[in-house]
Amino acid sequence: MHTLFYSKITLFYYYQACITQKGAKMKQYRETTLRGTKDFPFAYYKQELTTHMIQLHWHPEIELLYGLEGEAGVTIAEEKYRLRPGDILFINPEELHSYTPHTARVCYHAAVFDIALFQFREPHFFEQDFTIPILNGTLRFPRMIQKGHPQYDIIAPIVQRLFQQHIASRPMIFADLALLFSILLEYSLFDRALHKASYEKAKDIKMCINYMEEHCAKKLTLSQLADLVHMSPNYFCSYFKSQTGISVFTQLNYIRIKQAARLLETSRESIINIAEACGFENVSFFIRKFKEIQGCTPSVYRKERCSGII
Repeated sequence: MHTLFYSKITLFYYYQACITQKGAKMKQYRETTLRGTKDFPFAYYKQELTTHMIQLHWHPEIELLYGLEGEAGVTIAEEKYRLRPGDILFINPEELHSYTPHTARVCYHAAVFDIALFQFREPHFFEQDFTIPILNGTLRFPRMIQKGHPQYDIIAPIVQRLFQQHIASRPMIFADLALLFSILLEYSLFDRALHKASYEKAKDIKMCINYMEEHCAKKLTLSQLADLVHMSPNYFCSYFKSQTGISVFTQLNYIRIKQAARLLETSRESIINIAEACGFENVSFFIRKFKEIQGCTPSVYRKERCSGII
């Protein structure tokens, strides 16, 4: 009995240490990974989705997607899109977004790059027309460009070449990005409205997600989360879903399962103790949710990932 009690206490403090360690990064949902290199902040990914969504997150960089195979639902703030083969989709800096596969297999190109690529030491017309307005939020990328769009046949070959040569020389990548942005400017495809309301909504959602991350080991109620943004529980519930495409408690369960996965990988604690340490009062519910999100049970996950733990 005493052994079990102290085991749970130890796990609780271990868990809290993991949370504290991540605090300086504004938690895992705001990505702070260095893209590319310091002097060339550009990274390419070929993403494949099967049955699981890519969780709600945000990052300071611009993201450019090009659909290759299948169909994915992309939620960006309160907007929902379908990414299909040939579609080009832009995600602006700091925008909340997530991906959900709508077909058995989804594949797409993704480029994530920092606007710092287009900052110059001396005054430059391109920085005045493009970089500074992107940074201050008065210029935003068009959301989606599909076949049938008046400029699709001009833009698509540039995007395709960009992804084909993602391992090519940096000057060629830079040249294609500059050409792409120049065409968007030339054809007035950028949105020049100041989206203050959208920014405030995103800030509220991010605050709630960070709060869930910090306190997910405890019992959290809808009222507690609604109070953070001064809303009634019912309104907050519909507000959160309209902005993210998922319910408050779906997001909370996702956070808790991700924390549990980290503990399964880095500790030898029992599944029951880990479930409790991550805020689950019912171990059966925990196992069901873990399998739903991770694609396997906690015991299988530990066996596959943690065979090296002593």
